[in-house]
Amino acid sequence: MCGLVGLLTGRLPKRRLKDIEALTDVFTMMLLLSEHRGPHATGVAWVKRDGSMQVAKEPLPARQFVQSGAYIDWLLGVDREITYLMSHTRWPSRGSVTNPANNHPQWLPVGDSGHALAVCHNGTLSAVQRHFARLGLPRTAQVDSELLARIAQRHAGTSGIDLDAMLGDFSQLDGRMSLALVVTTRPEEIILLKGNMPLEVRIQPRTRVLVYASEARILDRALTGEAGWEPLPLAHGEGLVVNTNTWMQRRVPFTFLGLTTMAGHSYTGENTRKEHSQ
Repeated sequence: MCGLVGLLTGRLPKRRLKDIEALTDVFTMMLLLSEHRGPHATGVAWVKRDGSMQVAKEPLPARQFVQSGAYIDWLLGVDREITYLMSHTRWPSRGSVTNPANNHPQWLPVGDSGHALAVCHNGTLSAVQRHFARLGLPRTAQVDSELLARIAQRHAGTSGIDLDAMLGDFSQLDGRMSLALVVTTRPEEIILLKGNMPLEVRIQPRTRVLVYASEARILDRALTGEAGWEPLPLAHGEGLVVNTNTWMQRRVPFTFLGLTTMAGHSYTGENTRKEHSQ
């Protein structure tokens, strides 16, 4: 059980720096509220409209991470050009948190373009080494989530990511997953995929802001007193592609072997209907 948290901002000519600072406070609160899902390592990334990205991660719980020099330095780069803030709190199943390559966001280069991709994953994949071998992918870390990042890297290029091809490779995987993904060759496009692990989304249409977290109560608490937020529910086996330039949201089907054996149950073993009602 790990925690996914993120905040997306669409183009808004009148967005002020103090608005960005307020949104950053919301993001930090969501990150802190997600600590219980993964107290062993914490990581963040921001992406700007020019395709620049900065990642920071440490083997620390969120409450210590947000006071660290790594997070403070990372915050200094957050400005009005930000399109995406992503984060992950890790509860490791494979791979020591003392090796940064095992922690999230999983960061990989996109060819020789100078660009990169970042993936945050909640879940555990099965038979990982078999899939690395089957697809001929390199492996440099111990964490199973690297497989998702390597598949994304396989289909990423100067024009973004071949979503259909990536989802085709994902369809052969087994286990548990929901994930968030961005490729800086298309920094305006953020991909959220809800599999058989929880992922809750809220949107504020007027200000063109979208937030997500692994639990609805994280969003409820972080957004207390904030007006104009609407739920944007995703079904298990559904993805959302958000274009932050046009503020268009496109739903896509997302399937894999673990999802087909889910049989209406969540990661807790409880019925998904109960999960959505909490």
